[in-house]
Amino acid sequence: MNHNEITPAEEEYLETFFWFFEYGSKHVKTNQIAEMMNVDPGTVTSMFKKLSRKGLINYKPYYGAELTPEGEEIARKVVRKHRLSESFLEWLGLPWVKIHEEACKWEHVLTEEIAEMIEQKLKPEKTPYGAAIPKKEGINDTITENKPLALFGSGKNIQITEIIERAISRHFPHEATLQEIYVELEDKGLKPGTEWVIVSTEVSEDAIVEKWSLSYDLDMTLENQEGRKIRVPYYLVNMILAKEVSV
Repeated sequence: MNHNEITPAEEEYLETFFWFFEYGSKHVKTNQIAEMMNVDPGTVTSMFKKLSRKGLINYKPYYGAELTPEGEEIARKVVRKHRLSESFLEWLGLPWVKIHEEACKWEHVLTEEIAEMIEQKLKPEKTPYGAAIPKKEGINDTITENKPLALFGSGKNIQITEIIERAISRHFPHEATLQEIYVELEDKGLKPGTEWVIVSTEVSEDAIVEKWSLSYDLDMTLENQEGRKIRVPYYLVNMILAKEVSV
């Protein structure tokens, strides 16, 4: 298939598949994609049928779907372009809170030639949000010490390793945009490389998290080495990967 026949909307779906695929979940359910893309499950079902006809996913109703080799190839290229764009935009000096949103536009128009030039010029290993740059072929090795922040208990010393791209808008405060969420992350100092101790955790009364979801319902209180304490609501907790560190 000519990759020019793939629409930006189809690329967005394949990119979302890749996020799951990247962390070891090859089989994805309709509701998981719907939640991550903030769309109705019926819309996802329609797109699944279209992607299946194009040979980009294997789809079974009521079971879910997974990428075909061709779908994986296209998805990897889209994610690769997105993350190389993020690295380039950081190099240009674009504020951290604006980089992700701008890169979402670039991923659909960046040519392979320019993407290659960015990689050769900057040689980035991680994006400004801590995500690995996908290889041209194959999947990057998963760093097993990195895991969702919600899986660490009180008293643990952690380092933030990645702000993941998966963000569920219905969990945000009323009418908040994704860019405003990045502003909140920056205001709280929640960036890759920063170290914190988990002071406490509690179940959020406002969280509505399905069992099949990759999300958690924990609010946290963190404290940094300078003694600054911050409250981290569950919708931010769900965007953070971390690893345990020694003091």
